[in-house]
Amino acid sequence: MLTLAWHFDFHSHRSVRIGHRSDYPGVAAALKDAGVEEIIAFAKCHNGFSYYPTRLSTPHPLMKEDVFGGLVRACRHEGISPLAYVSFGIDGEAARKHPDWAQVHANGPALSPDWFISVCPFTAYTDELMLPQIEEIIKAYRPDGFFFDTMGSLRTCYCDVCRRDFRAAHGQEIPRDEPDPNWPAYGAFRRTRGLALIERVGRFIQQRLPGARVGFNQIGSAPYPEKMPASITRLTLDPPTYGPQSRSMGFCAAYGASADRPADVMPTIFNQGWGDWSLATARRMEKVAAAAWARNVRLYMGDRLHPEGRLDATTATALRQMKDIRRRMAAEFPPDSALPDDEVLILHSRSTVYGEDLRHFALNLGDRLAPLHGAHRLLGDAGTSLGVCAEAFLSARLRGIGLIVLPEIPALDPDTDAVLRLYVENGGRVLIAGGIPRVNGAPMNWLGVSRAETPWQDHIYLPAWPAMSHTLPVLARGAFHRLTLAGAEGIVPAIQPYDLAYGVRMGWGICPPAAEPSPHPALTRFRYGRGEVWYLEARLCSDYAAGGNWQQVEWAAGLIEQVLPAPRAALSGAPGNVELVCRRAPDRTWAILINHGGEEYFGPRGWPRALEAQPPYDLALKLRDARKPLRVTCNGADVRFQVRDGVVIVPVIMDAPWKVIQAQWQ
Repeated sequence: MLTLAWHFDFHSHRSVRIGHRSDYPGVAAALKDAGVEEIIAFAKCHNGFSYYPTRLSTPHPLMKEDVFGGLVRACRHEGISPLAYVSFGIDGEAARKHPDWAQVHANGPALSPDWFISVCPFTAYTDELMLPQIEEIIKAYRPDGFFFDTMGSLRTCYCDVCRRDFRAAHGQEIPRDEPDPNWPAYGAFRRTRGLALIERVGRFIQQRLPGARVGFNQIGSAPYPEKMPASITRLTLDPPTYGPQSRSMGFCAAYGASADRPADVMPTIFNQGWGDWSLATARRMEKVAAAAWARNVRLYMGDRLHPEGRLDATTATALRQMKDIRRRMAAEFPPDSALPDDEVLILHSRSTVYGEDLRHFALNLGDRLAPLHGAHRLLGDAGTSLGVCAEAFLSARLRGIGLIVLPEIPALDPDTDAVLRLYVENGGRVLIAGGIPRVNGAPMNWLGVSRAETPWQDHIYLPAWPAMSHTLPVLARGAFHRLTLAGAEGIVPAIQPYDLAYGVRMGWGICPPAAEPSPHPALTRFRYGRGEVWYLEARLCSDYAAGGNWQQVEWAAGLIEQVLPAPRAALSGAPGNVELVCRRAPDRTWAILINHGGEEYFGPRGWPRALEAQPPYDLALKLRDARKPLRVTCNGADVRFQVRDGVVIVPVIMDAPWKVIQAQWQ
C-alpha cells in the first residue's frame, strides 16, 4: 500500500480573513477520493494565532468560524485521521504579550510588532501556555495526534532563564565567541535539556490521549540522529524545499526506512516550496513520490489550505495528479511485505552534525551534512543499492548488508565501534573514507593503518582504475594526511599535485597532478577476522557533494567493485541520475529505478523545476542470485535478459520518472 498524507500549512497574517467561505465536507471528500489517509490541520501557527475558539491563546482576529474543528470533524467523518499542528518555538502573539518568553539571540531578542517571533520553551511559556493549550485541544477535539514545528527553539538562547539554568549546571556564562571553551559544555547542556523537554511533551500527550501519534519536525531525522523516547511515535523528514527534490526525498526515505519507528517524507506541492501558490509540475511530484514509496515510507505532501477554509484550485489539481500517480505506481511497486534489500549501508553519526564534543548541537546542522549527502549521491550515482542508517539503529540493520561505509565521520560511540568490529570479524566489510574516526578520544585502532596529525596536501589525485573510460587521475579536494601502514596493505597510491605544498595555490586554481605517484597510500585494505576493513584517505564524499565530479562517480564504481566484488544488484551505464532501490520476497526481487535527472534550478537558492524527462539513455541492471530467473518484467511487460557467470543482465532504456524491474526466480 502506497500511503499518502496531506499537510495543510496555514500560517496567516492578521489582515487575512479566515473561514469566511468554508467547505470542509468538500475538502474531506476530495482528500478521500485521492486516497489520503491522514492530514495535519493547524491549531496554532507561527504568528501565534489559533484557528479554533481558544480560551488560552490568541484566536485569529478575522476568524469567522472554527476552522480547525470544522476540518477535523469533516475528515474524521470520511475516515481520514486528523493531527493537530502546533507551532513549537515560534509564537509571535505570545512573545508580544510576554516579552520575557522571547528567545534572546546574541544581539538581543528579535521582538517585532507583527509576524513571527521565536520563543524559548524553557521559560514559563511551556507550562503556562504550550501544555495547557495542548490539553485544551485534546479535550475539545480528541485529535489522533500532534505535529510540532519548529525546533529552532533548541538553538543558542541568552534569555534570563537559559543563563540562570546554565550557571546552575556549570557555574559559567553561556558562551558568545567561537574561541570560548564553554561551547562543548553548553552544547551538551542544550541537547540533554532539549531531549528531556521533547520527552516531557510527548508523555504529557500520551497520558491524556493514549496511543496518540506524536512527532517533532526533523527531530530524529538526519540533522538530529537520535533515538526518540517512546512517547514520540513518528519521525518527520522535512528537507529544504530548494535544490534537488527527488534526490533529497530519496535520501530522507533511505534514512527513515532504517529507523525504529514509522517515518514520513514531506515534499511540497509548490514550485518554490512553501513560498508560493505556484503548483509544481506533475513530473516533479511523481519523482518525489517514487523516491518515498520505493522505500515503503509514507509520503506527506505539503500544501496550504485556502484562508476561506476550502480547497484552492492548486490543491484540487495536485490531489487529482497524486491520485493518478498513486494508481500507476501501485500497479508496479512491490507489496508492503517485500523486505528492503540494500547491500551497502552508509552510517551516520551524531558527531557529524553535533561535533565530537556536542558543541554544534542544533546549530547550522545542514552545513555539516555534506559528507553524508555526498556519500549517498556518489555511491548511488555509481549504481549501488544502498541505505542510510544512524548509529543508534546499526545493530538492528546488519542483516543482508555486505558493506558499511563511514563517510568522514569524526567520532563513533564505543558501542558502535564494538558492533562494527564484530561485524567485520564475522566476515563483513567496512569502508572508512576521509578520516579515521575517534573512539573515546583516540583513533580507531583496528584498521591496520595510522594517520599523521597534520595534513600533507589539500588536494590529491587518485589513479584511474583499469576499467575506467579514461586514464586521467581523479581529483579529490580536501586535506590529505600521510598514512603509516600497521598491518594493512596499500592498494592505491596518492598522486600529489605538481610541486606545490599544502595550502599553496596557483592564483585561484590548484595544481595539476605530478607525473608519478607518491609513496603514500590513498587506499588501504586490512584483513580482520574473516572480514576486511578498507580505508580511503581522501575526502571524496564532501568533495562530490560540493562539485559533482563525474570522474569521481566512475572511480567510486571501481572502488565498490574492489571492496564488494559480487553485489546482489548494481546499475551500470551513464553515471548518475538514477537511484537503485531493491526489495525482495522469497521468490522474487524488485529493482526500483528512480530517475532523478531533468531538474533545472533557478535563483540563488536553486529552486527546482522538472518539466520534461531528459533524453532517454541506456542502462544495464545486474542481478545476482543462485537461482535462475523464470521471468523478468519492466513495468509489467516481459523484457529480454542475459545470464553471464550467474549474473542476470537486464538492459533498460531510462525514459520515464521511474521503472520497476521484477525478477521471478525458480
